[in-house]
Amino acid sequence: MYDASLTVGLPPMFSEEYVSRVTINKDDMTVEARSIRSSAFESLKSSWKLRPVLEEDTNCIDSADRFVKSNEMSDSKWSDVEFSVEMSVSDPIIVAALDKVMEEVAGRQISAFEKRCEDVLTSEKIW
Repeated sequence: MYDASLTVGLPPMFSEEYVSRVTINKDDMTVEARSIRSSAFESLKSSWKLRPVLEEDTNCIDSADRFVKSNEMSDSKWSDVEFSVEMSVSDPIIVAALDKVMEEVAGRQISAFEKRCEDVLTSEKIW
């Protein structure tokens, strides 16, 4: 478990820096982050759950285009990733701003997660 300083939003319209407590469960292959200090959010929680994908399941493309595998990548390991975000905000101005940018914010979080996975894989460190 550790604390991390994070920033969400799309400046200049909205930006919030907050502190989250991050918990990693290696056995369950989950990562959870809960805000512990924020001026804008009453609560903010994100979670990631990874599930191994069996070799025979990687030779197709699912409805979200998550799994694409070619013959050159036969030694690759694959995971299905479930991502969720829950937040509670009472300020109507912040709610209106977030309604406009939430999809973009989620996209940025997913991109950051994918980049971190690539970094970990290339450095051969796991967790």
